[in-house]
Amino acid sequence: MAQKIRADLKKEIVTLGLKPGLAVILVGSDPASQLYVSLKEKAALEAGIAVYRFDYDAGADEATVIDKIKELNTDEGVNGILVQLPLPEKFNPNAVIAEINPDKDVDGFHPQNATALLSPGIAGPLALVEQIGIGVSGKRAVVIGNSAVFTQTFCDALRALHIRAEPTYPENTELFHEADILISAVGRPGFIKKEMIKPGAIVVDIGTTKVEGKTRGDVAAEAAETAGYLTPVPGGVGPMTVAMLLKNTVELCKRQTK
Repeated sequence: MAQKIRADLKKEIVTLGLKPGLAVILVGSDPASQLYVSLKEKAALEAGIAVYRFDYDAGADEATVIDKIKELNTDEGVNGILVQLPLPEKFNPNAVIAEINPDKDVDGFHPQNATALLSPGIAGPLALVEQIGIGVSGKRAVVIGNSAVFTQTFCDALRALHIRAEPTYPENTELFHEADILISAVGRPGFIKKEMIKPGAIVVDIGTTKVEGKTRGDVAAEAAETAGYLTPVPGGVGPMTVAMLLKNTVELCKRQTK
């Protein structure tokens, strides 16, 4: 799916003569963030999206990063602005993201969210659920996470597909087995065991953790014995998230070049 989305975007950019530009701000040297940004940059360039990358060491102050965002807000060559999270602890991520021009909010995180675009981290997994082709309307979904904002936003998007969605925290394990669609964004490797999953359920594994140099998901490998559908880690949600980031960038470009 991710490959098809990227190929279609590449064709669309050429056909419409678009010149989309994506600015990416990375603060610090977190290995996972470095990898994610590199993957996003590579995929964007392959699709024909110009990437303007701004790397700051962990010692940079918040004012410096905000000044760069203000500069990018007025740059006509930049259609979307992305601040890679997490930021170093001394930063206030809400204050930094709030400085992004809402019309260039490619990640869908701005409090005003003027673009009305879903965050790629939600749009990617949601597209996977939609494309399974077994009919998800009326199904019950449980979204597990540590962030109430994330789980609630995800549930809102699921409800738009007529799915009965409920956000919950990792401690409420009794809800997991009731879900036709189980979505986990916790960041605890192997946290969800096969006995926690309703037989035949759609299981979307968003949470990832590095364990001895390997990427592990929230869902234990044994869960494949119970689940009807299960996204792999790595190679499942990640590529879809990147593809949706590119899709959002192209959409913003089209809006801004009308």
